[in-house]
Amino acid sequence: MDRTRRRVLAALAAGVTGSLAGCGGDGGSGGDATPTATDTPTDTATATETETATPTPTPTATETPTPTATPTATKTATPAVDPEQVVAVAPDGFVFAPETFTVPVGATVQWRWEGDFHNVRPDEGGIPGDSEWTGTPGGDSQTYRTGYVYDHTFEVPGEYGYHCEPHQSVGMVGSFTVTE
Repeated sequence: MDRTRRRVLAALAAGVTGSLAGCGGDGGSGGDATPTATDTPTDTATATETETATPTPTPTATETPTPTATPTATKTATPAVDPEQVVAVAPDGFVFAPETFTVPVGATVQWRWEGDFHNVRPDEGGIPGDSEWTGTPGGDSQTYRTGYVYDHTFEVPGEYGYHCEPHQSVGMVGSFTVTE
């Protein structure tokens, strides 16, 4: 066997032995095991293969769902609406459909937007004195887009007049009666 090859094998053996000696101690707290290196190479008749370390697969963490506090929008209960009490907002231009209707006390009227930039506002002096109905939220300048839905339950009987504020001048008006 070639002399250089023997030295390389001896150096590898010394390195492995030194590495293993460090593993057997008490964690570096000054125990008796002290690694020593051999200066003289040892002759071996046949070359032996040195085992290479095979990495041990690290177990992957088992994914367990962790409950997370996720805010969930709470939908307020929408009162049941009779299809007869649904008003389309701007289905064909600047109109409410139907333009006039009658509902009993306690009925919920629903306005559904089929056009953009409209609102529902009570006429000044156009609602019974005891009623607190103010129309869509946000005041006269607040408008809504297609898909918006506005519900209101009417508890005060009487005549109600209303309009779309931006389009009242072009005739977008409506009225209804709440009966006992």
